[in-house]
Amino acid sequence: MEKELPQFLCPFFWDVDFRMLSIAKSAYFIISRLMEHGDEAAIIFLLKTYSRKEMINVLRKSRSPSRRSRNFWRIFFDLEGETWTPKQYPTPYGIYSKD
Repeated sequence: MEKELPQFLCPFFWDVDFRMLSIAKSAYFIISRLMEHGDEAAIIFLLKTYSRKEMINVLRKSRSPSRRSRNFWRIFFDLEGETWTPKQYPTPYGIYSKD
């Protein structure tokens, strides 16, 4: 039986059915969300639950983390030589960069 997400993480998933999230099956979403919005307790959970490799993979691929969060995690994981494209959203007036 898979371990459920701790209830204290519920506020970070305001837009989805929290009970439907799976630590294994929803890993990408959970990691991405907590890397951007997590508090100290959420980050401790993240570091205890997921591997460094999983977290770096999400950081490289996800469009969710802001530039500020990416910079924090880049320093945290000692990946300072790596660069990532900031989030960009198409608009009728061209590409908008949120960062």
